[in-house]
Amino acid sequence: MTRRFRAVLFDLDGTLTPVRSVWQHLHEALGLWDGEAEQHQQAYLAGTISYEEFCARDAEHWKGRHVAELKVIADRIPYRAQAREGVEAVRASGALAGVVSTGLTLLADRVHTELGLAFTIANRLVARRGVLTGEVNVNVEHRRKGEAVELFCRQFAVDPQEVISVGDSEGDISMFEKTGYSVAFNPNGHRTASAATLVHEGDSVLDLVSRLPIGG
Repeated sequence: MTRRFRAVLFDLDGTLTPVRSVWQHLHEALGLWDGEAEQHQQAYLAGTISYEEFCARDAEHWKGRHVAELKVIADRIPYRAQAREGVEAVRASGALAGVVSTGLTLLADRVHTELGLAFTIANRLVARRGVLTGEVNVNVEHRRKGEAVELFCRQFAVDPQEVISVGDSEGDISMFEKTGYSVAFNPNGHRTASAATLVHEGDSVLDLVSRLPIGG
């Protein structure tokens, strides 16, 4: 008898949307990527600054801007093909659907509402009276998404081995390692692909969900 899982946790950037980083997308839209913002990312990837420092430096670039200005940009980010239908299929199977993202609540909150998710966690820019302070609350670190899986499991009384995780990058590997089943969805590298239970190539989230051992 095929084992069935009780929840599916999706990465957001690059998985439910085609934009691989909402942080970079915002910088590019505001003309801030070329220069310091790109250098911050390279410094983090090189291991010369921590993830929290990377996020703090990124957020500082937006200090004094109105949240509404960035939200307009984030609201234009489309879903990947059949993302709504895919999440609906997860829910229809009786499984819980959620998002674990190192992106921003600026996008994730919209996705949570529009897709009817049970759980969403992402990083939050700090604002006062609608104006960004240049600070950020880091709720999910790039290589520690497994901790967010544990938070989800405690909240919903689900064993991590009953969870399926879906992501596209090395930042999702800690989530793969924590869950009982994992999917590398259009993985951006061999390490991500080799860490997952299943590799799925294609643009449709619904096609991916149709392959998952849920429901029944």
